[in-house]
Amino acid sequence: MDDVIAALPDKGKKRVNAIFELGNNEANAGALMTLAETEKGECKTAALKTLALFDYKPAAHLWKKLITGKYMGESILMPSCSDCVSEQVAPEIQQFFSSLFELSLGTVLTPKQYEKFMLCISIMLGKATDNMLDIYRFAAVKAEWLQNMKKEALYHGNRKLDFWHFNDYLKIWDATPDDLEKIFPAVLTASIIKSMDTRLMALADELFAKHEGCWLIPVFVKAILTKTKEDVFCEYSKFLSDTKMSVYLYNALGVLYYEDAPKGFEKMLEVQGLRKGYYALIFWGNYSYGTYDTRCHFKQPVDLDERWLFCLAENPQAVKPKVALQTYNRRMIKLKKGGVKFEAYDEMLLELLPLEMEAGKLKQVLADYFLERSKKDDGKTSVYEDALKRFMK
Repeated sequence: MDDVIAALPDKGKKRVNAIFELGNNEANAGALMTLAETEKGECKTAALKTLALFDYKPAAHLWKKLITGKYMGESILMPSCSDCVSEQVAPEIQQFFSSLFELSLGTVLTPKQYEKFMLCISIMLGKATDNMLDIYRFAAVKAEWLQNMKKEALYHGNRKLDFWHFNDYLKIWDATPDDLEKIFPAVLTASIIKSMDTRLMALADELFAKHEGCWLIPVFVKAILTKTKEDVFCEYSKFLSDTKMSVYLYNALGVLYYEDAPKGFEKMLEVQGLRKGYYALIFWGNYSYGTYDTRCHFKQPVDLDERWLFCLAENPQAVKPKVALQTYNRRMIKLKKGGVKFEAYDEMLLELLPLEMEAGKLKQVLADYFLERSKKDDGKTSVYEDALKRFMK
């Protein structure tokens, strides 16, 4: 251990980077523990972040102290899926939600309560000890409370009281009671994608079996991550015939996108270590100007049966439901005008499509669908312009 520490650069960015590199070997946990207790500034933070990735029980007291401190140690504790970290943070999170849910139905959250709510669900990410699983179970039986909660203006002049922005995945623009009920299923969905922990997957099955409804979202995403695309379609496409249940499928599909590159630039994906195809993608963490920035993203490769695309492109004349939970990745910075149409069904569908498709029945079905949908477009966003450029070639 002493040799490991002695071999580190003396100071500066090189020392910080070298501390992070210690995370490549769990045998360095003891050295990281020493550094976490003796270093200062960025070096101390680096040691704590790296140590938190390991299930190192002697560090338990560090995590217990952080979770009760300013911002609940989110920058260090959130990225960790360690059972040791989970065991120390779960009681504080459970205590907060227990006291919150005891308040009367229709409670209006203060800015302070709202911030702690944000931090708690952020830190829950990927953690799967029994105490953490119990928080999801507790939230599941408090669905009515969540549906009726409200919040104060977060700052002077803030009039968007129906906009709940927990992070760049879990943001709901015009929240309805049904949308607010999706908060904890969304956290579980993100946690499954982050850690692929079988305990979280089993919990999703348990909660859907007991409560049904929006718990279909993590169950469906779990299936996409773990089963063959053919089996997933055969098992879950039946929900498309149920108006309410189908919306949960759309919200689950909202975390998927098709990773692609413009023609002639395919090597860009190879350089980034990516493959052409579907991924489940989540943006997570919080941001406060000048205070903290814990934003991050993570993804898992998946397959998707193209029969879903045929189903999603049916009935272009119909009014499509709101899809509150979506990961937007439609090359937004390259769009010259407009942008995404938030919470739109058609954005969810377009995210699932490659930049170019071979001529055939599916391409024609999609072209016809987006052409029909574009007839009622207000032109304020580029969703239909983008679609028609792809499919009307």
